[in-house]
Amino acid sequence: MSIYKAILDSGLSGVSLSSSVKQSTYGQLPIVVINHKTCKAAVTLQGAHLLFWQPATEQTPVVWLSDKTNFKQGVAIRGGVPVCWPWFGQLGTPSHGFARIVEWKLDSCKEDDNGVDLILSLTNNQQTEPYCRQPFTVSLNLHLGKTCEVTLSCFADFDITSALHTYFGINNIDHVVVKGLGETYQERLAVENKPVTVGQLTFNQEVDRIYTDASKQLTITDGIRTIRLTNTNVSDVVTWNPWINKAKAMADFGDDEYKSMVCVESGCITKPLKSSPNKKSTYGFLIELI
Repeated sequence: MSIYKAILDSGLSGVSLSSSVKQSTYGQLPIVVINHKTCKAAVTLQGAHLLFWQPATEQTPVVWLSDKTNFKQGVAIRGGVPVCWPWFGQLGTPSHGFARIVEWKLDSCKEDDNGVDLILSLTNNQQTEPYCRQPFTVSLNLHLGKTCEVTLSCFADFDITSALHTYFGINNIDHVVVKGLGETYQERLAVENKPVTVGQLTFNQEVDRIYTDASKQLTITDGIRTIRLTNTNVSDVVTWNPWINKAKAMADFGDDEYKSMVCVESGCITKPLKSSPNKKSTYGFLIELI
């Protein structure tokens, strides 16, 4: 049984939040399962983490989840859209911030013919105090239907680096082309995968890179479908694929799963979010099939 079917099945015995949305538990985590006429999707309250999103027109998810991921309290999930906040990468401990490993509150669940809208929030509390003692409020708005829209907003009296760390499901990494990335980037690996065409990326080895001047709209093509990613208020786009050796080294990632995913992440890293208790900082993205 695929991870997607197992999660959807867990919602069959859940508590109804609306006609197409149920709240249940998968592993150790409370989850919200969506089975709407426009799409199938699921979100964990831990991390406000979109696990997957599959429009009704598609045979496979557009937002991808590893079959090997853990569903344990305090453990990061491999795949979906991790919320890296309030720091990205190794700028603090744990890596990619604490927001993705603590439980958020589901504030709102609404649906209509166009899909499902969820709002989740996190404020400073006992579970966040070991990581951050300053007050903050962060919220995530999700629209899940024929399109997928994710918007993060926060109030805090400190600078924030953040990324919505989207894993896209693709047919075969050998056929993938990412366009609209721009010319400038920060290479994070010792051996660089040089772009053959400026602003485009193909894959023949591990890739880990921060593009610092990407277009607002990017496309990801894999020979079967074309995904358009439209970013709002982001300074950076991160691209990542672990390739063969790193995939084998990760316990929560299948040895061959590198072939069926690519990360194209919307972020504010080289230009941190300037937030304050009275000024909201917001960024996000829209995913469409074209």
